[in-house]
Formats: sequence, C-alpha cells, structure tokens
Amino acid sequence: MTDGKAANVLEGAMDSLFEPFALGDLRLPNRIAMAPMTREFCPGGVPSQDVVDYYRRRAEGGTGLILTEGAAINRVGMRNEFIPRFYGNDALAGWKSVVDAVHAAGASIMPQLWHVGIQQTDTVINPNTIKSKAEMIGPSGLTGLGETVGAPMTQKQIDETIADFGDATAAAARLGFDGIELHGAHGYLLDQFLWNFTNRRSDAYGGGIAERTRFATEVVRECRRRGGPGFPIVFRYSQWKIYDYGAQLASVRWWTRAWTFSIVRPVGSIRLPFPAAPTILRNGQRR
Repeated sequence: MTDGKAANVLEGAMDSLFEPFALGDLRLPNRIAMAPMTREFCPGGVPSQDVVDYYRRRAEGGTGLILTEGAAINRVGMRNEFIPRFYGNDALAGWKSVVDAVHAAGASIMPQLWHVGIQQTDTVINPNTIKSKAEMIGPSGLTGLGETVGAPMTQKQIDETIADFGDATAAAARLGFDGIELHGAHGYLLDQFLWNFTNRRSDAYGGGIAERTRFATEVVRECRRRGGPGFPIVFRYSQWKIYDYGAQLASVRWWTRAWTFSIVRPVGSIRLPFPAAPTILRNGQRR
C-alpha cells in the first residue's frame, strides 16, 4: 500500500470514529467510548460531587459513551470501602446525579456492575469491608494458584448474587442509565466461574465449559428480565487471567464462534453483522 493510499485509509477510519453509532436501541453520537477505570474515591461507597464532576468533564470532552468504574452490586462484592456501591439509597442518589450531569453534557453512560469474588484487598489506606473468610466467596474459594482464600458459594449465595445483579440492572434503568456492563473479566467473580483453575465445582456450575458458563448465563438472563428487552447489556470478558496471562478462554476455534453467537447476540448488547473471528476476539478482548 502506498503512502497516499494508507493516508486515505487512515483518514476514512478517523472519519468513522466521529459518526453516530447504534448499540442495539441506543444511539450514540460517535464511536468514542471511555473504558471503566477504578478510582477508589467514594468513601463509604457513595459517589460524591467529585465523581459527578469527573464524569461530566469526560462527557463535555466529546466522549460518546462512558462506562463507569466498577460499582459493587452488594457488600461482599465491594473489595474495599472506597469502591462505589450500586445499591442503597445514598449511593444510588449519587449515581443519579452522575447520570443527569453526563446526559446534560450530551453523552451516554452505563455502570459497570462488579462483584470481585475472592479478589479482595485490605490495606491501611483502603480497608476492606470483608473481615471473614466465610464472606470472601467464589465458585470454589480458590485463587488461580490453587490457594484457598475464601469459601465456595452455596446455592443460596449463587441465587442471591444473581438477584443482586438483577436489582442493580433494574436500578440502572430506573435512574436513567443507557445500559449496563457486566464485569466478567480479569479474575473477578463472573470470570472465576468461567475459568477451570478457580472453578473446581462438581455441581451444575462446574465441570465443562457449558457448566462453567451457567452462572454468567443466569446472571445475563436475570439482568435482561429486570432491564427489559431493549435495555443494552454489555458483557466484558478477557482471555488473560489474573494469575495466567497466557490463558485462552476457548481451547478450540469453533467454541469462540459459538460463544459469541449464543451469549452476545441474543442479549442485544452487541449485534455483529457477521460472527467475529476467534483470533480477533482473542486479541481484542484481552482488556
């Protein structure tokens, strides 16, 4: 390709970056999206005016879609007390102010709904709200290194967590958010169920890939039920794991194609005109 042709291709790509974009029923002014970035500036888990101003400034800068930092769906999924909550009237009132400010600046916004599972931290600066191993839950209570740091989730805890994801989705729709993103990546709870190193269960939620994806599928189904048929749902997943950066979510090419069709398409989060190539997804979804 000559330099002139390369310049034309680049110019065309840049032009499309600023074109309106449809994400399901959501219409975005451009293709610029701000990815979630953890800040830990919410004492007690409540978004303050500082958080409102932070997201408003990004919207004023021309971002079409803002995905918030991870917001915990319940107390045991919080990691530390400076992570924003997405439950409780005080925290939801703070998020309502964020939504209104972002919309007034012309952008769309989705909360990233988060449960960290066994990935808890506890420091002097950012103390953890979880103090007992019984409350540090995951599919098997294991890290990717095989270390037992928490407790395997009971069926009751699984059901309650699914319901909490649904409650958070309903709250997001009620507050005026433009959709949600489920954090199913980077070794957090949803990802812990997907990965065979952290999911050693022998019940309906562990074993083969179909069983390991059951929890995530039930979460998505409940979020769809509570959010409604037209409410955009984004599911974030990653190839790499917190203890294994060479991990592959799909061991064979056909499974990646099947997964993207069966999980991504029906929930209305991303409607691809054609099945994405597994190699593209592997490289593009590392983060």
